[in-house]
Amino acid sequence: MHHPLTIFWPVSPAPDIDEIQFSFSFCRKMSRRFCKIAYPGALWLDYDGFESIETLFPKADGQVLILVKEPETVLSPHAIRILHDLGQAGHDICGPVFNQSTFPQQVASLPAVYVDMDSFLEVSEIIAEEKSCEYFQLSTGLDPACVSFRLDFLRELAPSELISTIKAPNRTGSPIVAQGALAHSGFLNAFSSQRDDLVRLVPDSGMHDILDVGCAMGGYGKTLKRIFPEVRLTGVELNPVMAKKAAPYYDKMLNIPLEQADFSGLFDLINCGDILEHLTNPWGMLKRLRRLLRNSGRLVLSIPNAGHWSVVRALLKGQFQYIPLGLLCIGHLRWFTESSIRESLEEAGFEIEIFEKQQIPPTREGEKFIRDMCTSGYGEEPSLRANEFLLRAIRK
Repeated sequence: MHHPLTIFWPVSPAPDIDEIQFSFSFCRKMSRRFCKIAYPGALWLDYDGFESIETLFPKADGQVLILVKEPETVLSPHAIRILHDLGQAGHDICGPVFNQSTFPQQVASLPAVYVDMDSFLEVSEIIAEEKSCEYFQLSTGLDPACVSFRLDFLRELAPSELISTIKAPNRTGSPIVAQGALAHSGFLNAFSSQRDDLVRLVPDSGMHDILDVGCAMGGYGKTLKRIFPEVRLTGVELNPVMAKKAAPYYDKMLNIPLEQADFSGLFDLINCGDILEHLTNPWGMLKRLRRLLRNSGRLVLSIPNAGHWSVVRALLKGQFQYIPLGLLCIGHLRWFTESSIRESLEEAGFEIEIFEKQQIPPTREGEKFIRDMCTSGYGEEPSLRANEFLLRAIRK
């Protein structure tokens, strides 16, 4: 059987972080599904980094090979088609554009921010329609996360070379970047976020002892210590891999479930960034956090909005697809809207000082959905547009 192209997908162990382990399988599943949409007859081959060109290439078929090295990659159907077509047109080496990359020339100019797979496909389609035939040559190498090669070109390389060490060499006419081919890259980096949105909610004075709940890889602590170096900062992180990464930015690090943590004193501020939705009993935890605050202490929260348009639209379609991180993160156990988080804080003994609604501009289809819902009387626009709530509360 002849296959129009071959896709090599990396099989490697994920870090011991639940969301990232899910991400590795999720990205593979989505990419394979989209590959079947683009080319039902494409050949999909899993590989490990210790396999060589000599052992793998006899299995490849077609004129074009898409080599993925980063397991947290999602290839859109449009990206697969465009990379294949450019290879057939004679381009030896080609790379897609990404939502994020350490290679600046391969960072896509997104027409909108996607928040789930439906909006990812919508954004990738817009980019493909606008720039399907556009590409430019690079004087430097390509992002190795995903590169397409003409098979004839690859066969010229040393047969003993490992798949994991193949680089995109520079030569006349190559490599090129396909501006219409969008691939998603990465979820792990989100655990290192600096969380400027939460740091700016810290009052300028009176903050001596701060507790950071669920500090991930320490981005918040790193940022806070740069601005307030005198603050005594305690971190709590359940995952040992992330706790180890975060520890240098904290005066004290507890690698223990929050419910089991024993604190010797009170705090001026407790930061709880995207944590409550991961707890079995967030309502009881709010009451405990209140007891850990001094009389004038503050609680800073961020929490995703279950009433966001993308979640509502998916439910109306009968869909509920978990993703590695985001509104429908695989780790979410509880769900909140504006009214329910306000009520929960009130019942726990807090008074809200600041309540902000973070609004990522919707895609075109998202905007249409919001208008249709509001026009029909079934939707409340502020809620549909808010992807996350940021708030600061004080003890009553």
